[in-house]
Amino acid sequence: MKYRRISAGLLLFFSVLASLVGNFAPFASTLAGSLQLVAAVLLWPDVPLSLRWQGFCLALLGLTGLFWFSGDISLLAAASRNQAMIAMLAAVGILRLVAHPASNKPLPVGRRAVWQTLFGIHWLGAFINISAMVIFGDRLVSENRSLSPLQGLVLTRGFALAALWSPFFVAIGVALGNAPGAHYIPLLLWGLPLSQGLLLTFVAWQVHHHPEELDRFVGYPFNLQAILSPLVLTALVIVGHLLLASISIIALITFFAPIYTLLVNFKKKPVAILARYVSEDLPRMGSEVSLFVAAGILGGGIVSLVAQQELVIPWGGQGALLASGGLGIIILISSIGIHPVVGITMVGSVLASAGLSPDLLAMSFVMGWGLGVLINPISGIHLLLSGRYGFPVRQVWYLNAGYVFSAFLACCAWLFLFQAFS
Repeated sequence: MKYRRISAGLLLFFSVLASLVGNFAPFASTLAGSLQLVAAVLLWPDVPLSLRWQGFCLALLGLTGLFWFSGDISLLAAASRNQAMIAMLAAVGILRLVAHPASNKPLPVGRRAVWQTLFGIHWLGAFINISAMVIFGDRLVSENRSLSPLQGLVLTRGFALAALWSPFFVAIGVALGNAPGAHYIPLLLWGLPLSQGLLLTFVAWQVHHHPEELDRFVGYPFNLQAILSPLVLTALVIVGHLLLASISIIALITFFAPIYTLLVNFKKKPVAILARYVSEDLPRMGSEVSLFVAAGILGGGIVSLVAQQELVIPWGGQGALLASGGLGIIILISSIGIHPVVGITMVGSVLASAGLSPDLLAMSFVMGWGLGVLINPISGIHLLLSGRYGFPVRQVWYLNAGYVFSAFLACCAWLFLFQAFS
């Protein structure tokens, strides 16, 4: 058992290196995915039974799509779809050595803690992406290995809504790519205030309906001492992005996180720290690796299905009404476990000839991404919280349906305002 886990840790370590090389040599990305697939197999016995069933079902559905519809995506390519995400998770995990406050101050409790955690994860996540979820999540579960439902909601909603404006989110790239002619600045100017309004609405709802939960809420100690390392990492990532625009944000985070951690611990034998992390900590990623590999296979099966079918969405009306209808379809598709990028691609292809404003269409796409990942039980953020912290992923739809529907109505109204004043 010991050698099996150490072998898996080494495979994950080398997958991180291969993933980084994949930014310059595409074949290395497939190699990274292959190493992670083998690691997932080695760590499979350590994955909780409920998550094993979930991973098995995801992979089975994906394999069915791959082989039944004879798509162009191979099994290995499908299993490698999330390799960059897994590599980043493996790399940022080492941040736990520097991410916590140096003192033993207790975690903040109460309504102020909600504000600190909600807007902290939103703004930090807007720059360093999903690694912020790991930083916040690891701190919140420092006393036990699970998140409360409210803690999970605060993290996921605060993080996901940054997709409405953050240039470091894949959502912006997908939106601009599927709405030719759209520009980023209008998305920033309109998406930023909308995201803050939706976050404020979430807190207001909790205050009105569940004040007792807020009073007991244990949050992230969002102060300078606690976030010094994330801030430095953010600065490194931003500078790296400005100097190397062709390198993805995820790759920059994957590179800088372990380098920064080892430099901070330079006087504490960094080689020994890295060796211990590879042999002891990385093998604990069995749940995350298995779920992300399985989700990648599922994504490949869905793409194969979409490529073989002629999907046409009926529509009527003009402008913001069309964009709102497309937004609704993206959210509905996401609610059944299909990634928002599939819905965005489908809706974008149907509305391409409708004569809509590209900026209006792109705005509806980032809305669909932000709300879609919240209602999607197998989105990356929910897989992360489920595999790493035991968040009840099967309750995702129940916990988020009401909020997502209300946010959808607000987004529709925002689209009409966008059309009127932009």
